Amino acid sequence: MSSVEIVWKPLFEAAGQTLAGIVGSYTTAKLVERYFRQNSFDGAMDLWQRGIQSNRVGEGDRVRFDGLVSPYTQLFPGDPLTNAQRWNNLYSFAGRISSAEYQSMEFFAGSDAALRVGSLNGESIVGLYSRYGFVGEGVVAVVPTKLLTKAIPDIFTPSFIGVRAIVKGRLSRCPSQHAYVVQAIAERAGIQFNLEGYRNTWYVKVDTIEPFRNRDAATVSLLGSVWAATEVPKEQYIVQYGYLTNQAERRACVAHLQSEKAWARARIYCDDIDSPSQELSFKKAYL
Repeated sequence: MSSVEIVWKPLFEAAGQTLAGIVGSYTTAKLVERYFRQNSFDGAMDLWQRGIQSNRVGEGDRVRFDGLVSPYTQLFPGDPLTNAQRWNNLYSFAGRISSAEYQSMEFFAGSDAALRVGSLNGESIVGLYSRYGFVGEGVVAVVPTKLLTKAIPDIFTPSFIGVRAIVKGRLSRCPSQHAYVVQAIAERAGIQFNLEGYRNTWYVKVDTIEPFRNRDAATVSLLGSVWAATEVPKEQYIVQYGYLTNQAERRACVAHLQSEKAWARARIYCDDIDSPSQELSFKKAYL
């Protein structure tokens, strides 16, 4: 089997470099803070639309975020306001593309692939979403693991999906690697993909998390996809879509993945915390 047939390998390598870069920049990047410009946002899409897209906030600004904090983040973090355009373009191009490449483009364009990797070198990557959120409409955040586990002690238990909280931190960004892999495939196929929102990954450097304790105020939901990547050329991705916060629904999604014939040749699984085997670990392979 040639390496060309398994397109997800360079794509995942690039995604891993992006996420590792976010963690690495938490302590090494020069901090340019403008405390007098703290802005409050109601969920991730408010931060994207009213904050980042409208230039109300920029790199180094402090932000206050009210929404869902989850150990699940996006595999391919980027600007969710380009999701629809990217998906539509995938089904309206005149060029030619291999089956393997098309699978990767479709997987990337779906935008809702969830990833849970836990702690990495004393820092943790989490996802910030609207209170009733969708994985494809999130913001990546990095937080010291000690701070995270103190605020949310059960954050890394298999059944934990997320909690509503007030999050404060600094807005930052780092270069994205996965956009260049996707761009190379798109250019060969003649697909017009707007990848500007993926060349730099915006994220939040978290320094405060205050979970809601009131039961009514704390209700949340998170919709997204669990997935595995396989070495079956014709079925390189097996994906199930559902509410991750619904434990029965999530278990059914996982059970369906594992019932697929391609599962026997799975090589990467989306969830390091609740993985059936460490050999399927995304973190072990790419972080």
